[in-house]
Amino acid sequence: MGKIKVLIKPTIISETVGFGGNIDPDQLAPSIIIAQTTYLKRILGIDLYDKISSDYSAGTLTGIYQTIYTDYVIDMLAFFSCSVYLSINTSKTTNAGTFKVGVEGSTNTPLNELTILGKTYESIGISYEQNFYSFIAKNPVPEYGQNNDTQNTTNLIGWY
Repeated sequence: MGKIKVLIKPTIISETVGFGGNIDPDQLAPSIIIAQTTYLKRILGIDLYDKISSDYSAGTLTGIYQTIYTDYVIDMLAFFSCSVYLSINTSKTTNAGTFKVGVEGSTNTPLNELTILGKTYESIGISYEQNFYSFIAKNPVPEYGQNNDTQNTTNLIGWY
């Protein structure tokens, strides 16, 4: 598997969801890749995901594909990335072991509050996902539908 081209820059996440401070872009990148290859690929379907990804990489996004990217992909990816980031970035593992991340003189947010915050970001991402499904139903593109026969909506509470 080759290196995955992320579809949004970490600065877009800060602008879109309000993450502030000095979050290292290298710390956000794994969360963006996870959200992109799990949530976004499932939502768009493989063919549409590949089309948008290749056009984005080539700088040739136009027309309805530019609209999908600008109006839906950016927001879905930003909020789903935040949800992932909050769930996996509470501890760091190095060759010296696993430790909690914190700033001197500060208090770490309790895990239950981080979970609630992460689910809030995820639920906002789901709202954008639902808006995308409404848009694509009225504005079909040939790449959407072949590899996703059912509307596979993200399940916030984990029940299927």
